[in-house]
Amino acid sequence: MTKQDIEKLKGICGKVADSCMGMRVRRAARVVANHYDKHMKPSGLKGTQFTLLNTIFMNPAANIGKLADILGLDRTTLNRNLKPLERKGLIRSGSGKDPRTRTLALTKEGTGILQNALPYWLEAQSGVLETLDHRIKRLMDDLGELEKLANLS
Repeated sequence: MTKQDIEKLKGICGKVADSCMGMRVRRAARVVANHYDKHMKPSGLKGTQFTLLNTIFMNPAANIGKLADILGLDRTTLNRNLKPLERKGLIRSGSGKDPRTRTLALTKEGTGILQNALPYWLEAQSGVLETLDHRIKRLMDDLGELEKLANLS
């Protein structure tokens, strides 16, 4: 590569770094996740763990595939994120209607942890909503449209 080619490439890559929506959305997701983690810390849960417990609670006896679809995760990632919750005794797994499927449910302790964590989640949620204020409805609508676009490809 010539010096001129390198300078041209630097210019293009600089524009990418300044405008890449993929990078900006991932960064925004990390900022929001860190915000929830900070608020959830007194509960002993990370924001993602709270979300998993809440989703399992709201979808009793759902299998791993269904939970993965609800959460927008692949099964491998979901299984990796479930392991700490299983080790802590917050969730238990069982066989579904089909013995090849695995279902999940909260234990009594898991339900208690979820209930105790709710005020911390509400505090985190309130902070996000206050910050985004009127923009939140549009952001949620736009994210819904992007999800549709992503599912078409």
